[in-house]
Amino acid sequence: MTTIFDLIAIIFGIFMIGSGLNMKRTGEISTIIMTAQEIEKCRDKAGYIAYIYWKEAVFGGLFILVGIVGFINAFVVNLGFWINAIDLVIFLGAFLWFYHELGEAREKFVVKF
Repeated sequence: MTTIFDLIAIIFGIFMIGSGLNMKRTGEISTIIMTAQEIEKCRDKAGYIAYIYWKEAVFGGLFILVGIVGFINAFVVNLGFWINAIDLVIFLGAFLWFYHELGEAREKFVVKF
């Protein structure tokens, strides 16, 4: 069961990195991290993208790392309890950090009505 989670984490990580880099390349905000209504209310799209794209890519990279460690643990060598615990802390920490950064970006760049 955990290998399915690891595979999903790797795919999600690749998707998030691609989304962040695509925002940087095209200059358009991804609807993955912001709704269409919020995009319309965004005061400074270029500023928002510059603020969040690299954080989204780091978030994706951490998810890939979590998935790879899970696969190594399942198929190569048992890394033990502490590595699994650290992996979980990285996963939760990355999620909470990126959630916080999205909130900060919304406060800075999205008009509230």
